[in-house]
Amino acid sequence: MTTALALISHAIRMLVFETGTTLKVVMPAILLVLGSTLASVVLLPDAIAALQAHPEDMVLPSGGELGLLALFGLCALMGYVLMAILWHRHVLLSGTDHADDLRPSASIVLSYVWRAILVGLMQLLATIPIVIGTAAIGAVIGITAGLGGSAFLGLVIGLLASVVFVWIALRLSVVLPAAALGQPMKIFESWRETAPISGPLWGVAALLAAINIGINGFAAMILPEAAVVSALISACVYMIEGLVFVSVLTTLYGHLVERRTLG
Repeated sequence: MTTALALISHAIRMLVFETGTTLKVVMPAILLVLGSTLASVVLLPDAIAALQAHPEDMVLPSGGELGLLALFGLCALMGYVLMAILWHRHVLLSGTDHADDLRPSASIVLSYVWRAILVGLMQLLATIPIVIGTAAIGAVIGITAGLGGSAFLGLVIGLLASVVFVWIALRLSVVLPAAALGQPMKIFESWRETAPISGPLWGVAALLAAINIGINGFAAMILPEAAVVSALISACVYMIEGLVFVSVLTTLYGHLVERRTLG
C-alpha cells in the first residue's frame, strides 16, 4: 500500500502544488469542454431532455438536432483528449530540450486517440467476464442471503468490479502518455512495464475509485436544479476525475519508463 499511496500522492501533488500552472496548461481543453457543454445545453435543451426521458415517453429529436448534439459531444470529447495530452506533455517534457514545444501536433493527437480507442476496446473485452462473474456472484448471494443482505453485498461486488476495471485500465494505459510524447508504445509493452508494480496498482485502483466516489458524492450535494449550471458543474467533475487519472498515468510513465523517483 505504501507504493500505491506514493503514486497517488505524487500524481495529486503535481496537480495542486501549483494550481495556477495546472489551470494554465489545461485551459484550452477546459474552454473546449465547457464551451461545448454550454452550447449543447443552451441551444438544444429539448433534445437533451428528450434523450434523458423514460423510454416509454421518449420522442427522438430531429436528425439535425441529433447531428448538432453529436458534434458538440465530439468537441467535448476532444477537449478531454486535449486535456490529457497537454498534461502529459507539460509534466514529462518540462525541463527537457523540448520544454519550449509543448503544443501537440495533429499526428500526436490522432495517435493518442487511436491508442485510447484500443485501450477502450481492450477494457470492453475485459468487462465481459467481469460482468458475467459479478452477475453469477450476485445470483448466488440473492439465493443464500435473501433480498436484504444481497442489496448491500451487491453494492460491494459492484465496487470491487469497478476496482478491477480501473486496475486493467492502469495496466494498459501507459501507452497514452507515450503517445502524447510521440513515442508510440504497444499495448503489451504497457502491460509488461506495469508488471513489477501490478500488486500496488490494486491499491491505486481502489484509491482512485474512492476519490471518484467522494467527488461524485460532493457534486451530488451541491448540484443545482438549473440545467445550465448543473451541466457545467458535471463537466467540471468529469474533468477533475479525468485529470487525476491522467496524472496517475503520467506518474506511472515517468516512474516506470523514465525511471523517475516518486519523491
